[in-house]
Amino acid sequence: MKKFLSLFLVSLFAAACAQQVPVSDYKKGIEAAKNKQYEQAIALFNAAATTEKDKDIIANALYNAGLCYGITGKYEEEISYYKKAIEASDSCQPALYDLGMYYKKNGDNENSLKMFQKLTEVNPAHEGAFYMAGVIYGENGDKEKSEEYLKKAAELGSPEAQAAINKK
Repeated sequence: MKKFLSLFLVSLFAAACAQQVPVSDYKKGIEAAKNKQYEQAIALFNAAATTEKDKDIIANALYNAGLCYGITGKYEEEISYYKKAIEASDSCQPALYDLGMYYKKNGDNENSLKMFQKLTEVNPAHEGAFYMAGVIYGENGDKEKSEEYLKKAAELGSPEAQAAINKK
């Protein structure tokens, strides 16, 4: 009886091991990026974007590929991948924020504001998005909207927004 029970337990263990889920390309990409193997990470993130079913994982894979491109100095690819991430899931917060910052840095306040406004809809507690929208509204001459967004950012804990309000 002991032999039968031992054999039974060994076969259950073997069956459980055989059903383990393989490590996804996305997780492998994260590890490669942590190890500064950016080209490998990009390839793994691209593989994940084509094989995953979950739109949020696809968006995060594309965003992370964009990050790796940015780290390696390939800025056009970086921005392209941020846009692809937003196409995959329009609620990809890091892509919305980073693309908003990119547009702001390059003087495109209209598209920058669109990214930050979308981000405030996706995450009503994103103090950085409210702050940046407030800054842009101020630069565009809309003091009322600027104040509204800066106040919200300050309520959420943004010291930059509070400082901007105190200057007025």
